[in-house]
Amino acid sequence: MEISFGTAFLLAFWAGFTYFSRRFMGELYLERPIIAGTVAGLIMGDLQTGLVVGATIELAMMGVLEIGGGVGPNGAVGSILGVAFAISAGLSTEEALVLALTAAILGSFFQLIAKAASTIFVSGAEHYAEKNNANGVAAMVHLGNLFHFLANFIPTFVVLAFGSAAVEGIMNGIPPFLQAGIGAAGNILPAFGFALLLDSVATTQLMPYFFVGFLLAAYLKMGVLGVALAGLLVAAILIYRNGGLQLLKKSDKKVESRVPKKFQKQIYWRSFALQSAFSFDRMQGLGFCWGLLPFLKNLYGKTDELGKALHRQLAFFNTHPWVAGPVYALVAELEAKKAEDPASVDDKMIQSVKASLMGPLAGIADPLFHGTARPIMAGIAASLALSGNVFGPILFFVVLLALHLWVRKITTDAGFQLGDTLFERLDQNSLTRLIEGANIMGLMAIGGLVGTWVNITTPITYTSAEGVSVAIQPLINSIMPGLLSLGITLAIFAATRKGVKSNLLMGIVFVAAIV
Repeated sequence: MEISFGTAFLLAFWAGFTYFSRRFMGELYLERPIIAGTVAGLIMGDLQTGLVVGATIELAMMGVLEIGGGVGPNGAVGSILGVAFAISAGLSTEEALVLALTAAILGSFFQLIAKAASTIFVSGAEHYAEKNNANGVAAMVHLGNLFHFLANFIPTFVVLAFGSAAVEGIMNGIPPFLQAGIGAAGNILPAFGFALLLDSVATTQLMPYFFVGFLLAAYLKMGVLGVALAGLLVAAILIYRNGGLQLLKKSDKKVESRVPKKFQKQIYWRSFALQSAFSFDRMQGLGFCWGLLPFLKNLYGKTDELGKALHRQLAFFNTHPWVAGPVYALVAELEAKKAEDPASVDDKMIQSVKASLMGPLAGIADPLFHGTARPIMAGIAASLALSGNVFGPILFFVVLLALHLWVRKITTDAGFQLGDTLFERLDQNSLTRLIEGANIMGLMAIGGLVGTWVNITTPITYTSAEGVSVAIQPLINSIMPGLLSLGITLAIFAATRKGVKSNLLMGIVFVAAIV
């Protein structure tokens, strides 16, 4: 079955849109294989293949996610190409996985280019800020997002429209041992992803909770959801025993926001574009500035003060995008106060607010949403999709979208309701306990994920001098179920903690799998 030019364009557009949505529309997780692969199957006219192949790739890449400035395998490009060629060339699910993993790794190169190119657009935005030109800053945001769209569109379209025959020839020419090796790498890749998640939330003091989660999954077969709920209970008990959780101290002081309701709503909706034109040097800086553009224009008009305000908001910023609302609210309040009385607020105060909040907010949200909610829903959705149930990806999308909208709404509203009294009322001890509780739940969930979804085995056998063959894997299982999966995950985790680059580690994983 030949892929037509029109179908190639539609698939490439979908690939580009998944990455664009991540930048401009909040973290909708459209780029995850469980969603991207299913829609690709729908475009190709074979929904069932899209479901099964997309779910298979999702399980292989479940732990892989961009955090901060990192660039992991390009799951959208990999899954869309894997599904497209599974349908058009009649590839088996295993062959489609081999193709998808290879394409995902190569596709990440184009995302690197997009993030590097966005540094140019940040410089362009600063140039326009110096000229008090808010429209110019907005144009840089949209150009940066266009580059991110093209980072997925171009490689997908080129391969589908002009490389179909070549890809089919390459797939047919790959030796069986190499296909088996890349397939084995697919079994190891979840360990790689979970090791990176572990690196983002683990501390020496809390690391035992990861092992608790793993043992519950490996020995008791609790499942990831059960382990996560157990983690929630453990975290709640420890928080209660250490003083409870009252983040905000009581206060009779009434707060009236300086930001009109109209602009509060506008800032909320524009905050979804926080990751726009994401660059290596400023990360979410340009997107953060775009979220405040209309409000800053209303405050300062086309004066030099507008240019200074734009320049302030183009500074480095990076946090979990779902919980950036309180930072937006506080910065908007400070800008409004500065517009009323310039001497009352200096630039350092605004930057210190952003710097002091982005770390703790990410410390709470990353383990809860990236490390717990998203992988749990991916596992449930993939299990349904593998049986051909279209409800799997729908459930994944709807549940996470509802959670996303709710979290973003309540945190943004809280920021505007508290205003600049937030720092006065915030109980730092409670905040520390909340972050620790979130990490405990995240670590137990990651342990459960490793015990449930990482399935690394060895076919090696030992033959004695008497000619008796002994399989190694049953011996390992007799020591501890999943011991090999746990060991490889911890080895990758240790390597990341020692500063080994993720791309190098991935290369080592593939070579080891082939060997």
